[in-house]
Amino acid sequence: MNNAVKVWDKEIKGKVFAVGDLHGCYNLLITRLNTIGFDFENDLLVSVGDLVDRGPQNLECISLLEQPWFTAVRGNHEELCIHGLSSLAHKQCHVGNGGEWFYALDSTEQNEIIQKFEQLPIVLEVSHHGKKFGFVHGHIEENDWDEFKASFFKESLRDADQLAMWNRNRFDSENKQYTKVGGVDAVFLGHTVTPKPFKRDNCYFIDTGAVHWATLTVLDLDKV
Repeated sequence: MNNAVKVWDKEIKGKVFAVGDLHGCYNLLITRLNTIGFDFENDLLVSVGDLVDRGPQNLECISLLEQPWFTAVRGNHEELCIHGLSSLAHKQCHVGNGGEWFYALDSTEQNEIIQKFEQLPIVLEVSHHGKKFGFVHGHIEENDWDEFKASFFKESLRDADQLAMWNRNRFDSENKQYTKVGGVDAVFLGHTVTPKPFKRDNCYFIDTGAVHWATLTVLDLDKV
């Protein structure tokens, strides 16, 4: 898990945006970016993961990782691609959740995709205009950003990466063990589909069902 936590260290000349789960909806994303006037030369778009599966344009969404204006954290669907060739349980889960396209590819393509997904961090931190923003696909167990990051470097019975990619407990506002995440201005997550962006404390859940309802959330972080 050496690359699990990444702190963005490249210059950002323009704005920073966060985007919810794409799930193969490439054209929807590009249309949305053009509509809001996204500056492809200077702005940065951060995906909260799940670029692939269920939608029709998986390879196009993967190609976004080659663009200097785009970056992403690893979602559970990227994780399924990584382990689907070596684990029957992962493959069955993957195929049952829109991943059949991956197994129709030849082995060279599959391994190239796996290598790209293995490079994606589980946690990304971006500082911009005097604020610190966090990105993770599904869940933050700790109520402190630095403690959360540190959990990826501790040996524990809990697997920090699996909690971060698969868990949904913080989304449940009735679960009172979770409060504001200290040490960070805002955190952006996906994974749990919600009809409109859901804010709990300083956590924003922004998977608004692009592949289900063609409603893709893109947030300008200057306005959060």
